[in-house]
Amino acid sequence: MSKVLLVDDEPRILLLLQSLLKTNGYEIETARDGASALAIVNKGGIDITVTDLRMAPMDGMQLFAEIKKVRPGMPVILLTAYASVETAIEAMKEGVFDYLTKPFKVDDILACLQRAEEKVKKHESLATTMNVDAPLKYRFENLIGSSPLMVQVCDMIQKVAPTAATVLINGESGTGKEVIARTIHRNSPRASKPWVAVNCAALPENLLESEMFGHVKGAFTGAYADKQGLFEAANGGTLFLDEISSMPLLLQGKLLRVLQEREIRRVGGTKDIPVDVRVIAASNANLEQAVVKGTFRSDLYYRFAVITIDIPPLRERKEDILALARHFIRFETPEGEPAPGLAPETAKVLMGYNWPGNVRELENAMKHALTFLSEGDITPDLLPPKITQHAAAVEETVATTDADMAGRSSLKSFLKQKEKEYIEHILVASGGDKAKAADTLKVNLSTLYRKLSDEPEKR
Repeated sequence: MSKVLLVDDEPRILLLLQSLLKTNGYEIETARDGASALAIVNKGGIDITVTDLRMAPMDGMQLFAEIKKVRPGMPVILLTAYASVETAIEAMKEGVFDYLTKPFKVDDILACLQRAEEKVKKHESLATTMNVDAPLKYRFENLIGSSPLMVQVCDMIQKVAPTAATVLINGESGTGKEVIARTIHRNSPRASKPWVAVNCAALPENLLESEMFGHVKGAFTGAYADKQGLFEAANGGTLFLDEISSMPLLLQGKLLRVLQEREIRRVGGTKDIPVDVRVIAASNANLEQAVVKGTFRSDLYYRFAVITIDIPPLRERKEDILALARHFIRFETPEGEPAPGLAPETAKVLMGYNWPGNVRELENAMKHALTFLSEGDITPDLLPPKITQHAAAVEETVATTDADMAGRSSLKSFLKQKEKEYIEHILVASGGDKAKAADTLKVNLSTLYRKLSDEPEKR
């Protein structure tokens, strides 16, 4: 069994935990303050640290930061009062292994320690099979882009991939959330194990529970045999839950239990089946707003939001557009044939478009262009009509503005006109969807309607 360091400034809590864990076979060291705890860690031999969050003069987070410097791979578990849960969540984002709220259940702390032990064993196994001094090499072959926003995303992936942390990926439709999730899996210790993906919005509500957890024979009409669920299919590997916001509330509660207990129960069954699955979830909806509306459980959200990766829309990283376009062209070009280039005017059109469908829309645009290309470079006329029509509308707007500029006597009037033209530009890019346009413009929908209906200023 592992050697556990218990840190708490309340002797009663220390005695209780020491007795409990010794009874379950753990070797225990104790400390009543951060400085003493750090001295014990520095001597070596400690596998896991369990520390109270609120201590003085060194609190649990400060102790974790010091431990991280000397033993970066050691799991640290925080004990916290319920009122400090948000602080604990932030701590997990910094690398704390897990947290338990006081008063805690015996089964909860034992289960948490078992997971920590698994991490210790995996860390030791990896250390014996690789040069720990060599820098880790990550291959992000499907992530194209050099914009600062994408560099941040890649940096997050590099840090989170080797861990067992649950990950939540946020982003609009078409931004490549599944690509990010697959990259995390392929660069994790679970890379050789199963990768299972499911779109929660694509399955009917009455089938989703059976698909997730499986069912036993006779559980419902049509259940003619036992069936393994997605969690069992992904055992040892990664389960990707796309569009998690569409999951029914009842099923959210069952999913929370699986994440906490690491076991599932098939529909109609009575036996709990242990599973070792890393869960990565994705959503194009704002889960914090869903929590406020009551359509998504707050406790499940905080369980998922240990690590969040926000994928920027393509309109916010225009530096990546041409690199992505060339990548898709090369990918679609038959092997051995030279890939066509982008004509300068085509590049200008691509850069001027707002890409409401994000990377997926850009990929489809390149496929469309290559389908109609006979020879030479890709010219604007080969792009989908929606994109070229947008480019023509922008050119017409610019020409009209230039022509009218001389007749404007008021700076306020000119700026108001430019604002209206920009709003119309965003509306075109949003396909006429005013709610989406308002979100892009970062204004209320009522503000957008008011600005669209404003009468021109009288001169």
